[in-house]
Amino acid sequence: MNVSFNSSPVLLTDEQMRQYIVDGYIMLEPVVPDELHETIRRKLADVLEVGSNPGNNVLPRVPEMRHILNSPEVRGALISTLGEGYIEHPHRYCHHIAPVTDPDPEPEVKLAANCHQDSYTPLGRPRQHYSRFARIMYYPQDTPIELGPTHAIPGTQFHKTLTDEDRAQAIPMVGKAGTVSLTHFDVGHAAGVNLLNQPRDMIKFIYVRGSEPTAPSWDCQKLQWQNPAAIETPHNLELVWSHMWDWLCGKRDRYGSFRNNGIQSTKNRLSQYITTLGRDRDLTDRLRATYNLAGLGSDAAEAIPTLIAMLENDHQAARVAAIYTLGAIGEPAVAPLMDSLDAAGRREDAHPVPEPWNEGAISMEDAAHALTAIGQPAVPALTEALESPSEWVRINASFALGELDSHAASAVPKLTERLSVDSHRVVRTATDALGSIRQNIQTFIPHISHLLTDDRADWYEEERRGWTIQDQVRMNAAMAFTRLGKDAAGAEEVLFHALDDPCGHVGAFAMDALRRLDSPAARQAVMAYLEAQRWDESITADRQF
Repeated sequence: MNVSFNSSPVLLTDEQMRQYIVDGYIMLEPVVPDELHETIRRKLADVLEVGSNPGNNVLPRVPEMRHILNSPEVRGALISTLGEGYIEHPHRYCHHIAPVTDPDPEPEVKLAANCHQDSYTPLGRPRQHYSRFARIMYYPQDTPIELGPTHAIPGTQFHKTLTDEDRAQAIPMVGKAGTVSLTHFDVGHAAGVNLLNQPRDMIKFIYVRGSEPTAPSWDCQKLQWQNPAAIETPHNLELVWSHMWDWLCGKRDRYGSFRNNGIQSTKNRLSQYITTLGRDRDLTDRLRATYNLAGLGSDAAEAIPTLIAMLENDHQAARVAAIYTLGAIGEPAVAPLMDSLDAAGRREDAHPVPEPWNEGAISMEDAAHALTAIGQPAVPALTEALESPSEWVRINASFALGELDSHAASAVPKLTERLSVDSHRVVRTATDALGSIRQNIQTFIPHISHLLTDDRADWYEEERRGWTIQDQVRMNAAMAFTRLGKDAAGAEEVLFHALDDPCGHVGAFAMDALRRLDSPAARQAVMAYLEAQRWDESITADRQF
C-alpha cells in the first residue's frame, strides 16, 4: 500500500472556510488508496470482537488510521481551521453502532433523542465560539443514510443547549468509505439509526488550536467576509460570522468586515430598532434590528439594557446576535455587562459549586462572551474582576480574557496570581487563558510548572469518569506548555518528569510540548518515551514474540 507523507497539505478555500464558520462543519474525502479503508474496517472489527472498545488507544490498535489523519486533505483542513501549529488531543474513540433491534420508537424519534453537544473529555472546559477545538470523524465503510451516519445540526456551535427546533435541523453526513467530517467541537450532532444488517463504525479524533491567528491559515483570496453560496443554518447571523472570520484572519479589529460591508443604519431610527427587538416580534425582524444596531456602534448605547435582557434565555439565534451587537456597540456596554456578570456571581454564590459549572462542558455567561467581543476596551474591567469575591465572576473574567488572546496581555500578572490562591475551577480557566494570551510568558511559566508537581489533598477527590481534579489541573498545565512551543523552554525539566505522570493525558501533552521545544535533550526524552510506548501490531495470542 503506497501512502505518501510528503505531499503538501491541501488548504481549504475561502468558500469552505465560510461554510465551516456558518454551519460548523465541512465534509472531506482524503485521497488515499481505497484498500486502506477496508484494512482499517477489518482490523477494527477484529479489535472490537476480541475485547472492549479500545477508547483512546484506538489509533495504536489500528495504526493505519494515521494515513487518514496525515493525508494532505485532513492536514490541510486542520491547518486551515486551527492554524499551522495545531495540537492532536489524546482523546479518541470508536463509535460502534449495531443494527437496531427494537423498531419502537421510530428512527426520527431516536435520532432526536440522540442529539447532543459533546462533553469535553474527561473533565469540563468552557464552550467557545471561536475555532479552538475541532473534531474529525472518519468512516471506514460506506455509510448511507440507512446505516445510521452521524448527523450535524448546522450553526449550533454558538448554542448553549439544543432545542427541539435544533433537533429538527439535523442533517445526515453520509459518504462512501473514507469520508471525513471536520466539525467545530461544540456543534450539535447525533448518531443516526442503523437499519442495515451490518455494524457502523465512526472514529472520532480531537484537535486543538495552538496559537492565536495572526493571518489566514487557509488558501485565502479575499480578506473581506461574504456569506457562503449555500447556508444550511436556518437563521442569518452575518454579524457573528463576519466577526469569526476576522478573528481567523488575524485582524486586530474583529468587526472590520462588518463595518466594511456598509450596513445602512440611521440614528434617527434607533427607537424603532429597539422596539423591534421585542420578543413578540418576528425573529427575522429581530435579527435584522440587532444588525442595524450593531451598525450604529456606540451611537446605539440606548439599546444596551434591551440587548442585555436578551442574553441567556432568549431564542438561541437572538441571544447570540445580542452578544455580538453589544460587542459592536463597544465601550459603552462594558459597565452594564460587568453589572450583569456581578449579578450572575451573586446568583451562583448561593450554591456550593456554580450551577453552570458542569464537569462535561461549561457554559460561560453570555455577558462574558459579549465582553470578549468588545475587545481591548473591556480588558481593564475584566482584569479588575479577577479579584471579585465571587468565584463565578473570576471564572468568567478569566475565560473572557483568554478569548481575547494577546489583546489581554496586561492581565497576565493578575491571571498568574489566580494560579496559586484560588479554586481549581479558577485555576483551570486561568491556566487556559494564559496559554491563549501567550504574552509575558516567563512570568507565569514557574507558576504553571508548580501545577505539574504540587500535590493538593483537596484535589485528590475523583470528580468524573475516574478522573481527579488534580488530573485535570495537570492536563491543563501540560496543554498550556504545548501551546507555548519553544517559549516553554523554562519548563523543560518539569516536562521530563510529567512524562511519567499517572494520568496518560498529562504525559501525552508533555511529550508534545517537548517535541515542540526540540532541544537535544527534549528530542532524546521524546524518543525514549515513544520507544517504551511502542505497540507491536504483529503480536497475537498465537504469536507472542
